[in-house]
Amino acid sequence: MVSKVFIKINLQNYLLDMNKNKRLFFGLSFFLMAFLGMGAIFQKSEATLSVIKAGVDQDGNPVCVNKAQVYLFKKLQSQNKIEFLYHDPMDEKASVIKSFADSISMDKYWNSLIKNW
Repeated sequence: MVSKVFIKINLQNYLLDMNKNKRLFFGLSFFLMAFLGMGAIFQKSEATLSVIKAGVDQDGNPVCVNKAQVYLFKKLQSQNKIEFLYHDPMDEKASVIKSFADSISMDKYWNSLIKNW
């Protein structure tokens, strides 16, 4: 009789511990999903950054220009590109060109760029 009660108590404790572990696992999982989801909610457009990320060069290195250096930018509608001209005394053709897949994404970036410049 005592052993049945002992086994029953141990089984209940085991189930309670398992429930605690499940709750902890699901709680941590929910917290992680919420944390990662916050980035998607508050994601800023790249056009609002102080640095223009214009792709990569021929070696695969990222090409970035500080917005403070840019003195002119123009939209090349037929090519789905935006060209940023910037001050660089070492380079006569100091410019970077940001390419877009389609005109819709380029126009969206352009409008955000104009609004947040």
